[in-house]
Amino acid sequence: MFENVVLTSEAFRESAHLMQGSLRMALKGCPDCGTAQMIASPSLGTCEECGSALVVLPFD
Repeated sequence: MFENVVLTSEAFRESAHLMQGSLRMALKGCPDCGTAQMIASPSLGTCEECGSALVVLPFD
């Protein structure tokens, strides 16, 4: 098991120069009441406060 971790780490290190940009937290929110939360599932769902459909918030 440790060997797999080492191999994965080494593969990541070797390909690090190929990566572009960085990961950013994606947020979803309610346009009606202004709540926002991190996206943690494939579906956006509805607002717990008012029941409106949640949308992906733009990154500023």
